[in-house]
Amino acid sequence: MTDTLEDTAQRIAERGRDALVERLRPAFRDAAAKHADVLKLTDEQIEEMVQRAADRADGLQWRRALAGVASEELGIGLGEALSHPAVARAQAIVGAPSYEDDREATAPVPVSAPEATEPEPEPEPEAEPESEPEPEPEPEPEPEPEPEPEPELEPEPEPATDDVPIATVEPTPIDPTEAAPEPATPGEDDGDDMIRLAVIHLGGVANLSAGERDIELRVSQFGLDIVRGTEQPLGRLTWSDIRTLSVPPSKGLRRRRRDGRAHLVIHTDHGDASFEVPAVAPDELRDHLAPIVERHGRAVESR
Repeated sequence: MTDTLEDTAQRIAERGRDALVERLRPAFRDAAAKHADVLKLTDEQIEEMVQRAADRADGLQWRRALAGVASEELGIGLGEALSHPAVARAQAIVGAPSYEDDREATAPVPVSAPEATEPEPEPEPEAEPESEPEPEPEPEPEPEPEPEPEPELEPEPEPATDDVPIATVEPTPIDPTEAAPEPATPGEDDGDDMIRLAVIHLGGVANLSAGERDIELRVSQFGLDIVRGTEQPLGRLTWSDIRTLSVPPSKGLRRRRRDGRAHLVIHTDHGDASFEVPAVAPDELRDHLAPIVERHGRAVESR
């Protein structure tokens, strides 16, 4: 190898890197422009990718770049330059991979004319790491079906404002020797005979719970006896204890939906006691009680 060949190889090697980069740069720019709708790259990013591609270039890419420099330096054709000794020496100087090894790994490339050389594949630009996809929005919950309106329930009878007891009524224990006479027909009044009413306790009596059923009121000449069931007397309110009795008229839903449920309030000096009287309308109960109540100097009021 002569000094002239070595000098020529050195000049070719010095320009080899720039020639390789110039060969790669258009391909990267074209690829970036082709994918600009999905990937935006700056000039700096493209250049960085070109330099990394040059670092990884194989022996074929280096040989073609060096042959291009030799074609200018020596004034020879590209096909001749590919096999020129100065080009082979320049490839060794730059430390590029072996041209021969890479050539054997590919199909033979005619070197008679530059146009007949195997076209260099366009390197794809290295895509930037894809950002993580945004989470898909959670589907909106289906609206819950509107609940069907519940059937209108009959309201439980409540004492009117003036029926709320101001104190607990404690009936006087019944003296067995003063038991009231049994009526010939229950629920009817015959002189001083007894009226018996099946009721529900709403409030006001000391030894009864609100809503307690199976209670009977017995209105007689002695006053008003309170009996649990038909056998257990709980106490008596004498006529001297009772100021008035009231049967409030039906109101609202009670008038439309609860006909036959009267409301009886017993007013005493110690408080009021309230009862519901099923199966009897207010007007009927008022008319039923009036004769015996009025005989004892009391009244049945509508309040």
